[in-house]
Amino acid sequence: MKRSRWYAIRVAPGYQRMAAVDERLPENRPMESIIERNRRKDGFDIFMPSFYTELRHHRTKQILQKRFPFLVGYASVNLPRLNFEELRRVDGVLCFLRGANYGPLEFPDGTIEALYFAEHERRQAFLYEQHCRKENERPEQIQHLRGQLRKILPKGRKVRVSMVNQTERAIDSLSPQIKEPAQKIMSDLSALTADAEVENMRKGV
Repeated sequence: MKRSRWYAIRVAPGYQRMAAVDERLPENRPMESIIERNRRKDGFDIFMPSFYTELRHHRTKQILQKRFPFLVGYASVNLPRLNFEELRRVDGVLCFLRGANYGPLEFPDGTIEALYFAEHERRQAFLYEQHCRKENERPEQIQHLRGQLRKILPKGRKVRVSMVNQTERAIDSLSPQIKEPAQKIMSDLSALTADAEVENMRKGV
């Protein structure tokens, strides 16, 4: 990590929440917070150490990925040019924290590096837990999709070991209205029965 000057800032309430999804943004900016998006716009390097978790929506039961800060209400910003006044104008920045010498509190590089490593470890653990959950849920999902295929296939066709292959043979005889959902289910089945994604995750952890 290059020599830098990291200072502690107080973040306004609500600005550490995840920002709205923007499809125009690059893929390396998932789950960024509002304060992070604001500082990118204004050209500042900010670090908000965070952890990730999955929550189930109480109504839809959908699994949601969430990101929360380790230090609620605080973040650090790199100011090698000591341009404090410019940063104060960034939406969501309340103030700088003061150190023992009554100046802005500056973090040593070692402290920031330790926080980076801690966040990285927690992120890898989260990804592994996520893939384990998907692997455990996969048999149930496959069974559900095969049940849907039984309803789509023409009457009289027997369900065999490979439901995907059976659907491929039957697809030409289906009406245009049925083809699209059948192809979607086939695609979902292919994704669920492919082990490459999980294997890559095991190698990466």
